[in-house]
Amino acid sequence: MNFIDIILDTIHDTWAMLPLLYITYCILEVFERKNTQDDKLFFGLQRLGPILGALVGLIPQCGFSILAAMLFVQNNITLGTLVSVMIATSDEAIPILISNPKMYSSLLGILGLKLVIAIVVGLFTDHVLFRNQKILRFEDMEEEDYDDEEYEEEESSGSSCPCCYPEYPLWISALLRSLKIYVFIFITSFVLTLLMELIGEKTLSMILLQDNLFQPIIAALFGFIPNCAATVVLTQLYTAGELSFGSLLAGLVTNAGLGLIVMIRYEARKKDILRTISILFITGVIVGIGFMLLFSHNCGYFLSSWKDPNFKMFSIVPKQKNKYSNNQQNNSEI
Repeated sequence: MNFIDIILDTIHDTWAMLPLLYITYCILEVFERKNTQDDKLFFGLQRLGPILGALVGLIPQCGFSILAAMLFVQNNITLGTLVSVMIATSDEAIPILISNPKMYSSLLGILGLKLVIAIVVGLFTDHVLFRNQKILRFEDMEEEDYDDEEYEEEESSGSSCPCCYPEYPLWISALLRSLKIYVFIFITSFVLTLLMELIGEKTLSMILLQDNLFQPIIAALFGFIPNCAATVVLTQLYTAGELSFGSLLAGLVTNAGLGLIVMIRYEARKKDILRTISILFITGVIVGIGFMLLFSHNCGYFLSSWKDPNFKMFSIVPKQKNKYSNNQQNNSEI
């Protein structure tokens, strides 16, 4: 397959996602542009904590992780609430999975699991790890006089999503967001296809640590990259069959949008930043490895196979074919 054929093959594999991406972002833009009462959300985050934080984080918009980080720096929400928002955040992974009908079951699984994980870890953080947190209640705060221009600048730079284009009409903003994500999807798919042709599927799988317990750890570290490209790459590798469900979950747990960057920018305490990163990473790794073992055909295979002298501790079960596999194994026997 030559270079042109690889480009054409990538276009063929990805073009159908573009209309669905555009529809998804149009719907998101409608909700994002509504004039909502932020006060209700602020008070709700203080009253319901990680429960509301997890629900808010599921909305595919990185602005909520930014908002949560700013509220935490101002001592208005607990660490558990902040962590629940960050764990539930999936950035651009949700629109990508929505644009691929074959991934709907995975989408529902990710949303459900991240909701539960975010609530559990958030409550555990507040009621077990750090039980004596004191926050500044909004009802106890004195009302301050804000300069209108300063308020608008702070709101637009802090709580809004940097991936959005509010200065443009809805249909143009949705189109720009769709094209931006599609470019990431196209590049990722193109590179995967090219590598398949150059080095072969088996070598690529070894490089990506497929069916390896180290893969969720690498995915969790990769998820910390504060850019929507990180979730695009993780999701595309998963749809291509090169990333396990557990590894995808690990990467999406640690991907907190720009929340961590906001904490650093607004000079949050170093120990709070370290605690947040540690909780996200440990949660991502535990969840990733746990689900990787759970979905490795069955746990019994793993538990019985580890006694085999030929069994490799960090290589779990025969891997499944992905979409790039050639249909050339006619009489393979396991």
